[in-house]
Amino acid sequence: MAGRELMKMPQPLEALHQLLEQKREALVTLVAIDVHSAAGKSTLADEIHASYPLSTVVRMDDFYRPLAPPARAALDAAGGYAWYYDWQRLERQVLQPLRVGQAGRYQKYNWSLNRLDGLWHEVQPQGVVVVEGCYALRPELRSYFALLLLVESSAARRWQRQLQRGDAEDWLRRWDAAERYYMQTCRPEAYADLIVAGE
Repeated sequence: MAGRELMKMPQPLEALHQLLEQKREALVTLVAIDVHSAAGKSTLADEIHASYPLSTVVRMDDFYRPLAPPARAALDAAGGYAWYYDWQRLERQVLQPLRVGQAGRYQKYNWSLNRLDGLWHEVQPQGVVVVEGCYALRPELRSYFALLLLVESSAARRWQRQLQRGDAEDWLRRWDAAERYYMQTCRPEAYADLIVAGE
């Protein structure tokens, strides 16, 4: 784990605050929250945001890649991992600027229209910036973050939550296959500072 401390607990906020204070960097502290869909990543990100007045949450869902539906449907598990999210745009527009003390600036993906929304959103290089979403800890992005978090929830609980969102079961199975490919190939749990129970 490269010298990282790995903890797992159901109520992590106090330990998380202590860990975050240890990891705080002078201008901006970047935090990643990753792992399977519907595990509780957004909830944890919102709790951190509520705890730190000077904080921002950036959603990986805003960097979903606009693709023609047939092209997206043709992707296998490895292709889904590679192409579902435009991690290059996240790196270029948010992570790289923040690293050098400049504001990040990006457009959000519009899920209804399958395109970017055309509005520019700024992320100031200050306080805590949380990037939450699937594949946030992919190898190309890992070094940008001072604190690496995973949220763990049972497959049954995640499936139930996903169905409640109204997604089609065949799509969920393909989505899950890409996530499992990522977990098996990149092993983000090996680099995590903290694993949070998302039940």
